[in-house]
Amino acid sequence: MAEPTPSQPVLGDLISEAKAGRLTVNFNADMRVNAEEFAYIERDCRDFKESIQRLQRVAREIAAQKKWGLGEDQSILTSAKTVVHRFRAKAGIVDAGQDSNNNVYDILDQHYRIVDSLQELHRTIAQRYIETDEVFAARYNELMANMPPSGIGTAAIQGPMQAGEGKWR
Repeated sequence: MAEPTPSQPVLGDLISEAKAGRLTVNFNADMRVNAEEFAYIERDCRDFKESIQRLQRVAREIAAQKKWGLGEDQSILTSAKTVVHRFRAKAGIVDAGQDSNNNVYDILDQHYRIVDSLQELHRTIAQRYIETDEVFAARYNELMANMPPSGIGTAAIQGPMQAGEGKWR
Protein backbone atom coordinates (compact mmCIF):
# COMPACT_ATOMS: atom_id res chain seq x y z
CA MET A 1 0.00 0.00 0.00
CA ALA A 2 1.32 3.42 -0.90
CA GLU A 3 2.18 5.94 1.80
CA PRO A 4 -0.86 8.21 2.29
CA THR A 5 -0.62 11.86 1.41
CA PRO A 6 -2.79 14.61 2.92
CA SER A 7 -5.11 14.33 -0.11
CA GLN A 8 -5.22 10.50 -0.06
CA PRO A 9 -7.01 8.64 2.76
CA VAL A 10 -4.90 6.34 4.92
CA LEU A 11 -6.88 3.32 3.65
CA GLY A 12 -7.28 4.79 0.16
CA ASP A 13 -6.51 1.55 -1.69
CA LEU A 14 -9.07 -0.43 0.32
CA ILE A 15 -11.68 2.32 -0.04
CA SER A 16 -11.16 2.36 -3.81
CA GLU A 17 -11.53 -1.42 -3.95
CA ALA A 18 -14.72 -1.26 -1.86
CA LYS A 19 -16.21 1.48 -4.07
CA ALA A 20 -15.48 -0.61 -7.15
CA GLY A 21 -17.02 -3.70 -5.52
CA ARG A 22 -13.71 -5.61 -5.63
CA LEU A 23 -12.99 -5.73 -1.88
CA THR A 24 -13.46 -9.24 -0.54
CA VAL A 25 -13.34 -10.60 2.98
CA ASN A 26 -13.47 -14.27 3.90
CA PHE A 27 -15.69 -15.16 6.85
CA ASN A 28 -15.97 -18.47 8.62
CA ALA A 29 -19.36 -20.10 9.18
CA ASP A 30 -19.76 -18.43 12.60
CA MET A 31 -19.32 -14.90 11.28
CA ARG A 32 -22.34 -12.83 10.30
CA VAL A 33 -22.53 -9.36 8.79
CA ASN A 34 -25.08 -7.21 10.60
CA ALA A 35 -26.29 -3.67 10.29
CA GLU A 36 -25.71 -2.94 13.98
CA GLU A 37 -21.95 -3.21 13.66
CA PHE A 38 -21.85 -0.87 10.68
CA ALA A 39 -24.19 1.67 12.28
CA TYR A 40 -22.29 1.72 15.57
CA ILE A 41 -18.95 2.05 13.79
CA GLU A 42 -20.34 5.03 11.88
CA ARG A 43 -21.56 6.68 15.09
CA ASP A 44 -18.41 5.93 17.08
CA CYS A 45 -16.07 7.14 14.32
CA ARG A 46 -18.06 10.40 14.14
CA ASP A 47 -17.87 10.87 17.91
CA PHE A 48 -14.20 9.88 18.05
CA LYS A 49 -13.36 12.46 15.37
CA GLU A 50 -15.26 15.12 17.32
CA SER A 51 -13.28 14.19 20.46
CA ILE A 52 -10.03 14.43 18.54
CA GLN A 53 -11.01 17.89 17.29
CA ARG A 54 -11.82 19.03 20.85
CA LEU A 55 -8.39 17.83 22.00
CA GLN A 56 -6.78 19.62 19.05
CA ARG A 57 -8.47 22.86 20.13
CA VAL A 58 -6.96 22.42 23.61
CA ALA A 59 -3.54 21.77 22.05
CA ARG A 60 -3.89 24.97 19.97
CA GLU A 61 -4.80 26.92 23.11
CA ILE A 62 -1.75 25.56 24.90
CA ALA A 63 0.53 26.33 21.94
CA ALA A 64 -0.87 29.87 21.77
CA GLN A 65 -0.59 30.54 25.51
CA LYS A 66 1.98 33.32 25.90
CA LYS A 67 2.18 33.72 29.68
CA TRP A 68 3.03 30.62 31.71
CA GLY A 69 4.21 32.19 34.96
CA LEU A 70 7.57 30.45 34.85
CA GLY A 71 9.62 33.60 34.63
CA GLU A 72 9.68 33.65 30.84
CA ASP A 73 9.18 37.41 30.92
CA GLN A 74 12.38 37.92 32.96
CA SER A 75 15.42 38.48 30.73
CA ILE A 76 17.74 36.97 33.34
CA LEU A 77 15.85 33.64 33.20
CA THR A 78 16.79 32.58 29.67
CA SER A 79 16.04 28.92 30.37
CA ALA A 80 12.46 29.83 31.34
CA LYS A 81 11.84 31.08 27.78
CA THR A 82 13.30 27.85 26.42
CA VAL A 83 11.14 25.69 28.68
CA VAL A 84 7.98 27.62 27.79
CA HIS A 85 8.77 27.32 24.08
CA ARG A 86 9.29 23.56 24.44
CA PHE A 87 5.97 23.16 26.28
CA ARG A 88 4.17 25.19 23.64
CA ALA A 89 5.92 23.34 20.79
CA LYS A 90 4.91 19.96 22.22
CA ALA A 91 1.28 21.08 22.01
CA GLY A 92 1.59 22.38 18.44
CA ILE A 93 4.01 24.05 16.06
CA VAL A 94 4.83 27.54 17.33
CA ASP A 95 7.79 28.29 15.03
CA ALA A 96 7.66 26.34 11.76
CA GLY A 97 11.37 26.85 11.21
CA GLN A 98 12.30 25.40 14.59
CA ASP A 99 9.55 23.00 15.71
CA SER A 100 8.79 19.52 14.42
CA ASN A 101 5.47 17.85 13.79
CA ASN A 102 6.16 15.55 16.75
CA ASN A 103 3.56 17.35 18.82
CA VAL A 104 0.12 16.65 20.24
CA TYR A 105 -1.82 18.55 17.56
CA ASP A 106 -0.14 16.85 14.60
CA ILE A 107 -0.25 13.38 16.16
CA LEU A 108 -3.96 13.85 16.83
CA ASP A 109 -4.32 14.92 13.20
CA GLN A 110 -2.80 11.59 12.13
CA HIS A 111 -5.28 9.78 14.39
CA TYR A 112 -8.13 11.81 12.90
CA ARG A 113 -7.10 10.78 9.38
CA ILE A 114 -6.98 7.11 10.37
CA VAL A 115 -10.43 7.21 11.99
CA ASP A 116 -11.78 9.15 9.01
CA SER A 117 -10.46 6.48 6.64
CA LEU A 118 -11.92 3.66 8.74
CA GLN A 119 -15.25 5.47 8.76
CA GLU A 120 -15.19 5.99 5.00
CA LEU A 121 -14.26 2.35 4.38
CA HIS A 122 -17.07 1.05 6.60
CA ARG A 123 -19.54 3.55 5.14
CA THR A 124 -18.63 2.41 1.62
CA ILE A 125 -19.05 -1.26 2.53
CA ALA A 126 -22.35 -0.52 4.30
CA GLN A 127 -23.58 1.30 1.19
CA ARG A 128 -22.82 -1.76 -0.92
CA TYR A 129 -24.84 -3.91 1.50
CA ILE A 130 -27.69 -1.37 1.51
CA GLU A 131 -27.82 -1.53 -2.29
CA THR A 132 -28.02 -5.33 -2.37
CA ASP A 133 -29.78 -6.42 0.86
CA GLU A 134 -33.20 -4.99 1.75
CA VAL A 135 -33.19 -6.42 5.28
CA PHE A 136 -29.75 -4.98 6.00
CA ALA A 137 -30.80 -1.62 4.50
CA ALA A 138 -33.98 -1.41 6.58
CA ARG A 139 -32.19 -2.25 9.84
CA TYR A 140 -29.25 0.06 9.12
CA ASN A 141 -31.53 2.99 8.26
CA GLU A 142 -33.64 2.34 11.37
CA LEU A 143 -30.54 2.31 13.58
CA MET A 144 -29.12 5.45 12.01
CA ALA A 145 -32.42 7.28 12.53
CA ASN A 146 -32.67 6.24 16.20
CA MET A 147 -29.05 5.92 17.21
CA PRO A 148 -28.41 5.82 20.95
CA PRO A 149 -25.61 8.12 22.13
CA SER A 150 -22.06 6.86 22.21
CA GLY A 151 -19.91 6.86 25.32
CA ILE A 152 -17.08 8.36 23.32
CA GLY A 153 -16.28 11.96 24.14
CA THR A 154 -18.46 12.23 27.22
CA ALA A 155 -15.60 13.03 29.60
CA ALA A 156 -14.86 16.69 30.24
CA ILE A 157 -11.70 18.03 28.61
CA GLN A 158 -9.80 20.63 30.57
CA GLY A 159 -7.38 22.98 28.90
CA PRO A 160 -5.34 25.87 30.25
CA MET A 161 -7.26 27.99 32.72
CA GLN A 162 -6.55 31.48 33.95
CA ALA A 163 -7.36 32.00 37.63
CA GLY A 164 -7.38 35.80 37.47
CA GLU A 165 -4.80 38.52 37.75
CA GLY A 166 -2.89 36.87 34.87
CA LYS A 167 -2.04 33.81 36.94
CA TRP A 168 -2.50 30.34 35.54
CA ARG A 169 -3.60 27.31 37.46
